[in-house]
Amino acid sequence: MKNATFNLKRRLGAGETIFGTLIGWGNEPEPTVKALKDFGYDFVMVDLEHSLINKETVIEYIRATKKIDLPLLLRPEENSADFRSYLDAGVNGLVLPQVDTVEQAIYAVNQTYFPPIGHRGCGITASPYLIDFQSVTEMPLLALTEYINNNTVLFPQTESLRNISNLRHILSLEGVTGTIVGAYDLAFDMGDIDPKALMPDAITTEAVAEKLRQVLRICQEMGKVAGVGGFSPKGCVKWAKEGYQILSLGYVIDGNLSKVKPLIEEAKSLLG
Repeated sequence: MKNATFNLKRRLGAGETIFGTLIGWGNEPEPTVKALKDFGYDFVMVDLEHSLINKETVIEYIRATKKIDLPLLLRPEENSADFRSYLDAGVNGLVLPQVDTVEQAIYAVNQTYFPPIGHRGCGITASPYLIDFQSVTEMPLLALTEYINNNTVLFPQTESLRNISNLRHILSLEGVTGTIVGAYDLAFDMGDIDPKALMPDAITTEAVAEKLRQVLRICQEMGKVAGVGGFSPKGCVKWAKEGYQILSLGYVIDGNLSKVKPLIEEAKSLLG
Protein backbone atom coordinates (compact mmCIF):
# COMPACT_ATOMS: atom_id res chain seq x y z
CA MET A 1 0.00 0.00 0.00
CA LYS A 2 1.18 3.53 -0.78
CA ASN A 3 0.87 6.81 1.14
CA ALA A 4 0.64 5.40 4.68
CA THR A 5 2.39 8.44 6.17
CA PHE A 6 0.62 10.89 3.88
CA ASN A 7 -2.69 9.44 5.07
CA LEU A 8 -1.53 9.87 8.68
CA LYS A 9 -0.81 13.54 7.94
CA ARG A 10 -4.27 13.91 6.44
CA ARG A 11 -5.81 12.45 9.60
CA LEU A 12 -3.89 14.99 11.68
CA GLY A 13 -5.04 17.74 9.35
CA ALA A 14 -8.61 16.61 9.95
CA GLY A 15 -8.10 17.03 13.70
CA GLU A 16 -7.85 13.37 14.69
CA THR A 17 -5.99 12.12 17.76
CA ILE A 18 -3.31 9.56 16.99
CA PHE A 19 -1.25 7.28 19.20
CA GLY A 20 2.35 6.17 19.00
CA THR A 21 4.84 4.35 21.16
CA LEU A 22 8.62 4.24 21.49
CA ILE A 23 10.67 1.18 20.60
CA GLY A 24 13.95 0.45 22.33
CA TRP A 25 16.28 -2.52 22.44
CA GLY A 26 15.62 -6.23 22.83
CA ASN A 27 12.59 -6.69 20.57
CA GLU A 28 11.87 -8.80 17.51
CA PRO A 29 10.86 -6.25 14.87
CA GLU A 30 8.17 -8.07 12.89
CA PRO A 31 6.05 -9.48 15.74
CA THR A 32 6.56 -6.29 17.73
CA VAL A 33 5.20 -3.88 15.14
CA LYS A 34 2.38 -6.24 14.15
CA ALA A 35 1.26 -6.45 17.77
CA LEU A 36 1.45 -2.68 18.20
CA LYS A 37 -0.72 -2.09 15.14
CA ASP A 38 -3.19 -4.69 16.39
CA PHE A 39 -3.32 -2.86 19.74
CA GLY A 40 -4.34 0.31 17.88
CA TYR A 41 -1.13 2.33 17.67
CA ASP A 42 -1.02 4.60 14.61
CA PHE A 43 2.76 4.85 14.35
CA VAL A 44 5.88 3.58 16.08
CA MET A 45 9.12 5.40 16.80
CA VAL A 46 12.53 3.78 17.05
CA ASP A 47 14.48 5.54 19.78
CA LEU A 48 18.20 5.99 19.15
CA GLU A 49 18.57 8.87 21.59
CA HIS A 50 18.16 6.73 24.69
CA SER A 51 18.48 3.20 23.31
CA LEU A 52 21.17 1.11 21.63
CA ILE A 53 19.79 -0.17 18.32
CA ASN A 54 22.01 -0.88 15.32
CA LYS A 55 21.29 0.06 11.72
CA GLU A 56 20.64 -3.52 10.65
CA THR A 57 17.85 -3.75 13.24
CA VAL A 58 16.36 -0.47 11.98
CA ILE A 59 16.22 -2.02 8.50
CA GLU A 60 14.21 -4.91 9.96
CA TYR A 61 11.78 -2.42 11.50
CA ILE A 62 11.44 -0.70 8.13
CA ARG A 63 10.66 -4.01 6.42
CA ALA A 64 8.20 -5.02 9.10
CA THR A 65 6.30 -1.71 9.18
CA LYS A 66 6.08 -1.55 5.37
CA LYS A 67 4.39 -4.95 5.33
CA ILE A 68 1.54 -3.66 7.48
CA ASP A 69 1.42 0.02 6.40
CA LEU A 70 2.46 1.39 9.78
CA PRO A 71 4.44 4.66 9.66
CA LEU A 72 7.89 4.36 11.24
CA LEU A 73 9.50 7.41 12.83
CA LEU A 74 13.01 7.73 14.20
CA ARG A 75 14.42 9.74 17.09
CA PRO A 76 18.14 10.10 16.29
CA GLU A 77 20.94 10.40 18.81
CA GLU A 78 21.34 14.13 18.19
CA ASN A 79 19.39 16.77 16.30
CA SER A 80 22.53 17.33 14.20
CA ALA A 81 23.12 13.62 13.53
CA ASP A 82 23.66 12.27 10.02
CA PHE A 83 20.24 10.65 9.78
CA ARG A 84 20.00 10.70 5.97
CA SER A 85 20.82 7.02 5.56
CA TYR A 86 17.86 6.11 7.77
CA LEU A 87 15.54 8.27 5.68
CA ASP A 88 16.89 6.83 2.42
CA ALA A 89 16.33 3.33 3.79
CA GLY A 90 12.63 4.06 4.28
CA VAL A 91 12.10 5.69 7.69
CA ASN A 92 9.05 7.93 7.34
CA GLY A 93 10.02 10.81 9.55
CA LEU A 94 12.03 12.24 12.39
CA VAL A 95 11.40 13.36 15.95
CA LEU A 96 14.44 15.49 16.75
CA PRO A 97 15.57 15.85 20.37
CA GLN A 98 16.42 19.13 22.07
CA VAL A 99 15.86 21.52 19.20
CA ASP A 100 16.31 25.01 20.62
CA THR A 101 16.94 27.23 17.59
CA VAL A 102 15.59 27.98 14.14
CA GLU A 103 19.01 27.13 12.72
CA GLN A 104 18.81 23.59 14.12
CA ALA A 105 15.36 23.17 12.59
CA ILE A 106 16.55 24.51 9.22
CA TYR A 107 19.34 21.91 9.21
CA ALA A 108 16.76 19.19 9.77
CA VAL A 109 14.46 20.46 7.01
CA ASN A 110 17.33 20.61 4.52
CA GLN A 111 18.48 17.09 5.36
CA THR A 112 14.98 15.59 5.43
CA TYR A 113 13.23 16.95 2.34
CA PHE A 114 13.97 17.08 -1.35
CA PRO A 115 13.63 20.39 -3.23
CA PRO A 116 11.71 22.61 -3.29
CA ILE A 117 11.35 22.20 0.50
CA GLY A 118 14.88 21.17 1.47
CA HIS A 119 18.20 20.13 0.00
CA ARG A 120 18.23 16.38 0.62
CA GLY A 121 20.76 14.42 -1.40
CA CYS A 122 19.42 12.01 -4.00
CA GLY A 123 19.50 8.40 -2.78
CA ILE A 124 16.19 7.31 -4.25
CA THR A 125 17.50 3.99 -5.57
CA ALA A 126 19.05 3.01 -2.22
CA SER A 127 15.96 1.20 -0.94
CA PRO A 128 12.66 0.02 -2.47
CA TYR A 129 10.94 0.87 0.81
CA LEU A 130 11.58 4.58 0.28
CA ILE A 131 9.08 4.76 -2.58
CA ASP A 132 6.93 1.79 -1.59
CA PHE A 133 8.22 -0.38 -4.43
CA GLN A 134 7.18 2.02 -7.17
CA SER A 135 9.31 1.88 -10.32
CA VAL A 136 12.12 4.43 -10.59
CA THR A 137 12.22 3.77 -14.33
CA GLU A 138 8.55 4.52 -14.93
CA MET A 139 7.94 7.58 -12.74
CA PRO A 140 9.37 11.06 -13.39
CA LEU A 141 12.07 12.08 -10.95
CA LEU A 142 10.07 15.00 -9.58
CA ALA A 143 7.05 12.75 -9.03
CA LEU A 144 9.26 10.45 -6.96
CA THR A 145 10.64 13.26 -4.80
CA GLU A 146 7.16 14.71 -4.34
CA TYR A 147 5.91 11.30 -3.20
CA ILE A 148 8.74 11.01 -0.65
CA ASN A 149 8.19 14.56 0.63
CA ASN A 150 4.46 13.89 1.00
CA ASN A 151 5.19 10.76 3.02
CA THR A 152 7.65 12.40 5.39
CA VAL A 153 7.03 14.10 8.74
CA LEU A 154 9.36 16.22 10.84
CA PHE A 155 8.84 17.03 14.52
CA PRO A 156 11.50 19.16 16.26
CA GLN A 157 10.89 18.43 19.92
CA THR A 158 10.04 21.09 22.46
CA GLU A 159 12.17 20.36 25.51
CA SER A 160 13.30 23.78 26.70
CA LEU A 161 12.17 27.32 27.38
CA ARG A 162 14.48 28.48 24.60
CA ASN A 163 12.60 26.30 22.14
CA ILE A 164 9.30 27.80 23.25
CA SER A 165 10.67 31.30 22.70
CA ASN A 166 11.64 30.33 19.13
CA LEU A 167 8.72 27.99 18.44
CA ARG A 168 6.74 30.29 16.15
CA HIS A 169 9.74 30.67 13.86
CA ILE A 170 10.51 26.94 13.98
CA LEU A 171 6.94 26.02 13.10
CA SER A 172 6.86 28.58 10.30
CA LEU A 173 9.36 26.50 8.32
CA GLU A 174 7.88 24.54 5.44
CA GLY A 175 8.29 20.84 6.15
CA VAL A 176 7.99 21.12 9.92
CA THR A 177 4.87 19.09 10.72
CA GLY A 178 4.62 20.27 14.32
CA THR A 179 6.28 19.63 17.64
CA ILE A 180 6.20 16.90 20.27
CA VAL A 181 6.85 18.05 23.82
CA GLY A 182 9.33 16.04 25.86
CA ALA A 183 7.68 16.78 29.18
CA TYR A 184 10.49 15.59 31.47
CA ASP A 185 13.24 17.47 29.66
CA LEU A 186 11.08 20.57 29.66
CA ALA A 187 10.54 20.21 33.42
CA PHE A 188 14.30 19.82 33.94
CA ASP A 189 14.97 22.93 31.88
CA MET A 190 12.39 24.91 33.83
CA GLY A 191 14.00 23.89 37.13
CA ASP A 192 12.45 24.06 40.59
CA ILE A 193 11.52 20.37 40.67
CA ASP A 194 10.47 19.40 44.18
CA PRO A 195 13.25 17.18 45.61
CA LYS A 196 10.56 14.80 46.89
CA ALA A 197 8.65 14.63 43.61
CA LEU A 198 8.32 11.25 41.93
CA MET A 199 8.56 11.11 38.14
CA PRO A 200 4.84 11.63 37.43
CA ASP A 201 4.72 14.52 39.90
CA ALA A 202 7.49 16.40 38.13
CA ILE A 203 5.46 16.91 34.94
CA THR A 204 2.02 17.44 36.44
CA THR A 205 2.72 20.77 38.12
CA GLU A 206 0.79 23.88 37.20
CA ALA A 207 4.02 25.48 35.96
CA VAL A 208 4.56 22.70 33.42
CA ALA A 209 0.88 22.79 32.48
CA GLU A 210 1.15 26.51 31.75
CA LYS A 211 4.03 25.86 29.32
CA LEU A 212 2.18 22.99 27.65
CA ARG A 213 -0.78 25.29 27.06
CA GLN A 214 1.57 27.93 25.65
CA VAL A 215 3.05 25.40 23.22
CA LEU A 216 -0.44 24.31 22.18
CA ARG A 217 -1.55 27.90 21.56
CA ILE A 218 1.48 28.54 19.38
CA CYS A 219 0.88 25.36 17.37
CA GLN A 220 -2.75 26.27 16.84
CA GLU A 221 -1.84 29.81 15.77
CA MET A 222 0.70 28.44 13.29
CA GLY A 223 -1.58 25.69 11.99
CA LYS A 224 0.81 22.94 13.08
CA VAL A 225 0.37 19.76 15.10
CA ALA A 226 1.10 19.47 18.83
CA GLY A 227 2.10 16.20 20.47
CA VAL A 228 3.19 15.14 23.93
CA GLY A 229 4.81 12.19 25.63
CA GLY A 230 5.75 11.07 29.11
CA PHE A 231 2.30 11.10 30.66
CA SER A 232 0.05 8.30 31.88
CA PRO A 233 -2.98 7.48 29.73
CA LYS A 234 -5.08 9.73 31.96
CA GLY A 235 -2.58 12.58 31.58
CA CYS A 236 -2.37 12.12 27.81
CA VAL A 237 -6.14 12.19 27.48
CA LYS A 238 -6.28 15.38 29.54
CA TRP A 239 -3.99 17.05 27.02
CA ALA A 240 -5.81 15.50 24.07
CA LYS A 241 -9.01 17.10 25.28
CA GLU A 242 -7.22 20.44 25.38
CA GLY A 243 -6.03 20.04 21.79
CA TYR A 244 -2.90 17.88 21.65
CA GLN A 245 -3.27 15.45 18.73
CA ILE A 246 -0.26 13.14 19.03
CA LEU A 247 -0.03 11.05 22.18
CA SER A 248 3.08 8.97 22.85
CA LEU A 249 2.42 6.13 25.28
CA GLY A 250 4.87 3.65 26.75
CA TYR A 251 8.24 2.23 25.76
CA VAL A 252 8.77 -1.23 24.30
CA ILE A 253 11.94 -3.00 25.46
CA ASP A 254 12.78 -6.67 25.84
CA GLY A 255 9.45 -7.66 24.35
CA ASN A 256 7.32 -6.05 27.08
CA LEU A 257 4.30 -5.71 24.80
CA SER A 258 1.97 -6.72 27.61
CA LYS A 259 2.75 -3.40 29.32
CA VAL A 260 1.90 -1.12 26.40
CA LYS A 261 -1.37 -2.75 25.37
CA PRO A 262 -3.32 -1.60 28.46
CA LEU A 263 -1.98 1.94 28.03
CA ILE A 264 -3.67 2.53 24.69
CA GLU A 265 -6.77 0.62 25.79
CA GLU A 266 -7.16 2.91 28.79
CA ALA A 267 -6.47 6.07 26.78
CA LYS A 268 -8.98 5.19 24.08
CA SER A 269 -11.56 4.27 26.66
CA LEU A 270 -11.09 7.62 28.42
CA LEU A 271 -11.32 9.48 25.14
CA GLY A 272 -14.57 7.70 24.36
